[in-house]
Amino acid sequence: MKKGAAILIGLFIALHAGRSQIIDNGIPASPQDDQVMASLEETQAILRWADAAFAGIKPTERERNESLFEKSEPPFSFLYDGSPSKEFWNKWKHSSSAKETADLKEYRIRWTDSKTGLHVIATVTVYKKYAAVDWVLNFENRGSRDTPLIENIQALDAALVTGDAKTPVTLYGIMGDTGDEKSFVPFQTRLDAGQRIRRLPTGGRPSNGTFPFFTLQIGDDADTAAPASRKTGVITAIGWTGQWQEMLERAPDGTIRMQAGMERTHLRLHPGEQIRSPRILLLGWRGDRRSAQNRFRRLMLYHYSPKQNGRPPRLPIALQCFDRYRLTRPEWATESGQIAAAGSAHRLGFDTLWFDAAWFEGGFPDGVGNWFHKPKDFPSGLKPVADACHRLGMRFILWFEPERVAEGSGVAREHPEFVFNGGKGGLFKLNDPAAGRWLTDLLARRIFEYGVDIYRNDFNMDPLDFWRRNDAPDRQGMTEIRYVEGLYRMFDDLRAKFPELLIDNCASGGRRIDLEMCMRSVPLWRSDTGCSPGHLDWNQSQTLGLSQYLPFHCVCGWTPAPYEFRSSATAGAVAEWGYLDENFPVDLAKATIAETRENQKYWYGDFYPLTPCTTAADDWMAYQLHRPDLDAGLVLAFRHPESDYTGRAVRLKALNADRLYTVEFIDDARNKERKIITGRELMSALDIRLSGKGSSLVIRYAAEKN
Repeated sequence: MKKGAAILIGLFIALHAGRSQIIDNGIPASPQDDQVMASLEETQAILRWADAAFAGIKPTERERNESLFEKSEPPFSFLYDGSPSKEFWNKWKHSSSAKETADLKEYRIRWTDSKTGLHVIATVTVYKKYAAVDWVLNFENRGSRDTPLIENIQALDAALVTGDAKTPVTLYGIMGDTGDEKSFVPFQTRLDAGQRIRRLPTGGRPSNGTFPFFTLQIGDDADTAAPASRKTGVITAIGWTGQWQEMLERAPDGTIRMQAGMERTHLRLHPGEQIRSPRILLLGWRGDRRSAQNRFRRLMLYHYSPKQNGRPPRLPIALQCFDRYRLTRPEWATESGQIAAAGSAHRLGFDTLWFDAAWFEGGFPDGVGNWFHKPKDFPSGLKPVADACHRLGMRFILWFEPERVAEGSGVAREHPEFVFNGGKGGLFKLNDPAAGRWLTDLLARRIFEYGVDIYRNDFNMDPLDFWRRNDAPDRQGMTEIRYVEGLYRMFDDLRAKFPELLIDNCASGGRRIDLEMCMRSVPLWRSDTGCSPGHLDWNQSQTLGLSQYLPFHCVCGWTPAPYEFRSSATAGAVAEWGYLDENFPVDLAKATIAETRENQKYWYGDFYPLTPCTTAADDWMAYQLHRPDLDAGLVLAFRHPESDYTGRAVRLKALNADRLYTVEFIDDARNKERKIITGRELMSALDIRLSGKGSSLVIRYAAEKN
């Protein structure tokens, strides 16, 4: 990058840093001290296991009996020169170091094969408050010749204690994005002795059909007579933006073997080469699964999600009309049209203007790879649009799809060496460091030149075939590894250049969500079900599913009608509203955005489903958001369009039974009713009434001040 451009980018960063100080989302940088996290028993169990598994500190017999895991061996495995790693670990040189604070314990462990020079390094973090442990492996060849074959790397390979074969074990999780009513819908299935479950995504995008987060529970919810401590389990998250797989196998004696890693690794490392594994996160729990899910949400919110000013980011409430207007109103996708859109968005109460795939030469999808503006429609580039947003105190989102290259596009013509299939177009070679640097520099220039606040990265293709076709027989998995490493490097470099930049992770909707991507980005368009209207009940089910694992995700609402927008709005909101249409309900739109903004803060709290997840037209759906630090929260209830039931009783969670709460009920007409109700009553039975089919209710509550 030229020196002048670097100076200008530095100025852009400084200006953004100054403006971002104004944005105060009211969210603490870490949980309050009085928020309940892991129990002492859970914390000690995960620390003992990590000490034994990684640092080689052998537990006592009593500690082994208290452990969630059966053995204290390294919780990963691979084949090396045809031999399983468990056969040679004790023969390899082993060294470890650890440092500890009040909240964390960090390990760095190295195993070395003196014969071949292969080093295996585990970087491990234990989050004490959460009873969670995270690790990633690196394999490095420090020898003078190629290593023997390294195969079947399982970044997670551990055995869970279940008691005996009769103890019930249940796998809980959610579907991946499928672009239909099944997207992110919760599921549960029993894992019986002798049974094996294998899960993996389709085509190399990590949440394409299958979601890389899941929960195992040992013990039965139906056994209400059993003490809560009888139920234990583990929540697992996989960080790999490629083709992962997991296997859960239960032996005849009841023991569960958990494995997770890339689907295919069969490779040699050249001298000086190193590779990384998928990231693994385990959160151990005992007692109540819902409490554990919320502990996991807090861990994601405070330790994994991207930060702005050291805090979780405020997600946008954005106007975005690509699917509504790009074909019907050509003047919309012009400089004057987008400046006018910024003004309309501000008047309606939005804080962000979202300009999607309608700004570059050639248009969508034929122009992907032309990462320059249309000179006729945007004679001064996109900076005037961003400037208009910034003058109004708004943010500017801009869409890119840099990894897909159309035939005949600028990238295909000028740099065919950077594209699988060359000038014919296809997948950009992020596995090539030179190509990755070139693309990162290009994106950085555009972010600076166009004044982008939120960079939107879409990815509408499956990469797996490209990766595998370019692997040599003794290097299977290497192209995928280098590509995924290149993707992380690109995102990390952009965030380093623009510290307050927020990255939106889209891939035909939500087909690329995993732990590593959640560390760098947020899914503002969680499913392409948002590309067309009429999926209100699907939006509710997606929210109920995803919110059990992720604090941040958004989907689109097509009208400002309360039922619809309450179904889609979360910690952020996206509107495909017909604001240019005759008879557009301006007053309703303003009221809807004002309500969305008031509800926003509760999405940074704990999440509780109050009804089962359903898309059935004749049913109800309800869920609760609770802020323990405020002792306040939100309930959203929906009577589906064909439901004959006018009421539904629910039990709120996590309240103080002895306190009084001011409870506000807001219907679709935004009529308000207030009551004072005890926490005990709210947690025993809250009767929700909705007189009309296809209607909704917002309930806000807050503890009375003493």
